[in-house]
Amino acid sequence: MNRQARFLILLCAVAIAGLLALQFYWIRNYYAVNKAGFEKEVNLAFEDAIKKEFSLRCDTVEQLIVGKLMDTDEFAISSVLRDDHRTWQYNIANKHDEKDRFSVSFPHFNIPLAANDTIARRRIATLHARNLRSEDLDHHTVYYNTRNLGSFINEKVRQYDFDTARLRPVLSYYLAQRGIAVPFQFYMRANDSTMNNSLFPKELLAKYPVITKSYPTYKLADDGHYVRALFTDPFFHIISKMKFVFISSFLLIVIVLASVFLLVRMWFREKRLSLIKSDFIANITHEFKTPIATVSAAVEALLDFDALEDKEKTGRYLRHSKNELQRLSGLVDQLLTMSIYENNKVECRPEQIRIEETVGMIVQSHLVAAAKPIHLSFTNNTAVEFIKADRSQFHHAINNVIDNAVKYSGAAVTISIECMVKDHFLVLSVTDNGRGISSKELPFVFDKFYRVKAGNDHSVKGYGLGLNYVQNILNLHGGWCLLKSKLGQGSVVSLAWPI
Repeated sequence: MNRQARFLILLCAVAIAGLLALQFYWIRNYYAVNKAGFEKEVNLAFEDAIKKEFSLRCDTVEQLIVGKLMDTDEFAISSVLRDDHRTWQYNIANKHDEKDRFSVSFPHFNIPLAANDTIARRRIATLHARNLRSEDLDHHTVYYNTRNLGSFINEKVRQYDFDTARLRPVLSYYLAQRGIAVPFQFYMRANDSTMNNSLFPKELLAKYPVITKSYPTYKLADDGHYVRALFTDPFFHIISKMKFVFISSFLLIVIVLASVFLLVRMWFREKRLSLIKSDFIANITHEFKTPIATVSAAVEALLDFDALEDKEKTGRYLRHSKNELQRLSGLVDQLLTMSIYENNKVECRPEQIRIEETVGMIVQSHLVAAAKPIHLSFTNNTAVEFIKADRSQFHHAINNVIDNAVKYSGAAVTISIECMVKDHFLVLSVTDNGRGISSKELPFVFDKFYRVKAGNDHSVKGYGLGLNYVQNILNLHGGWCLLKSKLGQGSVVSLAWPI
């Protein structure tokens, strides 16, 4: 890896690390903001719950007072017209003690009370209980209007004193309204501050890191005059609230990482392609220069050394020139064909091709033209006799694969061609006993201009175009090609043609 590549990778790594650090810093701060918001919300919910729980207790005692006043065995209620002859006054007396009585009047209720008028009696009881509730209970006070009624109210206030068992469902309700489902406990103390500045044991803070403000309970007992709500770590609750932030951050990081990866991969691919092209240009230049130099030498000999007078020399020089020009023309045709395939300008003229006949002709031509011993076999055990393809392209694809198998094999060549049907494709598999290809080079064998490295062995001529040419032909026909190989164990090239 050169210095430029190392610098590029280092720069990308620094950029990614910076992005991750920035995301971590932003998410951490956002988490802190959400945690502060959580503490605010639970304090508001706790305050609402304390007020609601007290209001429910007052409602209960108020209804009990109404029931007590409606008890005719305990209280007598009568009405008397005042001196102004316009306002009715209601006297409430303890039946067990005639002196234990008091009088009340109501601004919005001013009618005489008949002896058996239970509706009016209930109205008076309800209004008086509401007055006791607003004047006394709401201010955490009990006044003895009558000793009997005062003792009853005091008893019920003690019976319905502050209790965390009644507070828990109320607080749970207000927390649920805010979408909070974090476990909590209550913490009661005889002395506390209503400000949230008390010190707590480390063990308690470790278990309950969020503690609300303190509120008075107004308990009549000597202990538990203040209460707080303790919440376990709200980490998962806050994380669930931040899920969209995490998802968006994660997607952003994935996109950036993927973009950087693709960019670096593309850069290395272009770099590799540039090296392959440079190697190709060097090879092709040599291949062009050789026939040109040969033809130039033959022409010079014919013109300058009186070779025209010697028919044998003239014929030999012309044959050499013709062969070299044909080789040069073939090379140019191959390059032009690759350019046409690359630009999708090639024409495909499908026709019915008899498989065994066509492949047999290709096999026979290689057996005749081979410069070394070849054992080449072809078997078709399928029921497919015809295939629809461009005859010339079908011929070129199979011919290129067999030609590679011959070139990259040893002194004795064994090649077998077999047909099989797979997923509506006719697959022609060409197996050879050649040198094989290493696993690290297999992904690149279909790339244009790529040639498998063979160390110092330069005996096999080529330009890295053959398999790319074959792949383009199969793609044009809607098929596919696959190469499997192990170094030193030969290769298998499969060409799949749609049936």
